[in-house]
Amino acid sequence: MRPVEPRTIPAPPGTPYHQLARNAKHTWWRPLVGTAMLAAAAIFLTAAVVIAWAIVHAMFTGGEVPEPQGNDIFPNDLENLALTLVMLAVLSPAVALTAWVVQRRPAWSVASVLNRIRWRWLLLCCLPAAGYLAVSYVLQLLADALFPNAGTEPGATGSWVGFAAFIGPALVIVLLVPFQSAAEEFMFRGWLIQAIGAYAPQGTSNNAFIRTARLVLRTPWPALVISSAVFVAAHGYTGWAMADIFLFAMVMGYVTVRTGGIEAAIALHALNNLLAFLLPAATGDLDGWADQGGAPWTLLATDIPSMAVFTLAVLWLAKRQRVARVSAEVPAEHG
Repeated sequence: MRPVEPRTIPAPPGTPYHQLARNAKHTWWRPLVGTAMLAAAAIFLTAAVVIAWAIVHAMFTGGEVPEPQGNDIFPNDLENLALTLVMLAVLSPAVALTAWVVQRRPAWSVASVLNRIRWRWLLLCCLPAAGYLAVSYVLQLLADALFPNAGTEPGATGSWVGFAAFIGPALVIVLLVPFQSAAEEFMFRGWLIQAIGAYAPQGTSNNAFIRTARLVLRTPWPALVISSAVFVAAHGYTGWAMADIFLFAMVMGYVTVRTGGIEAAIALHALNNLLAFLLPAATGDLDGWADQGGAPWTLLATDIPSMAVFTLAVLWLAKRQRVARVSAEVPAEHG
């Protein structure tokens, strides 16, 4: 009897993160079908969350769901924020399931080269992420002092709302934002980078131009650029803010590939979003949580060195912790 083929087949040993989808079962159609399936799942899951949320809302309020106003489904800003965070958070398991069903690889290979989330490594990455926030804050203060007329957007205009008014929104934000941030990383730095990386050309050629082109396309850079552009398109930023969010996405993709997983990207994304939501909640400005738009050039100028500090710190930590960068490479400490 022929041995039964396993349901999931991991990538060959020594495979870098961006090519983990290129296992023995890889064919040209799997990333395309998987992306289409993931898009359909995202539409279905987010619609299901909205419907379920509306039913529960009606049960608790004893009335009908109000008519949506613009992008807001409910009249309460915090409820709209919580709904949006949950709608995004449910996409993480959808990404893992798609990798398992369509590409027949370990579901959590979208997380790291060890086919799982390396929790200890993720927590360690919170240190350079906090360092990024601190450096960024100091540099923005310096930029505001040096260039007071740079067109800085007005910040929070409210005052401290008090502990009683803050604790509810803070709990919602702290509980849900990490899952929302992780889901975006699974989508953009996980699925997209690996789907594009799966098309890296194989084989050799005697033609110098073709050989060079293949070498370039095997690098993670095409996947990083394309996934970062899609990440920008998925947001509503304009002008310098678009350049800044593209930089953010490129750095997240770079540290993901260099550390063999999305943990560092999740850490920075989550801490950054926590601060972005908690500050308005503390000053009564949560009604503008969905606002994006533009930003002054100083934001990009201060983010470049801040991102550099974060990247260098993560790479230094990864080297010290011997974090696995390719499949089947087991670190001395299991990251």
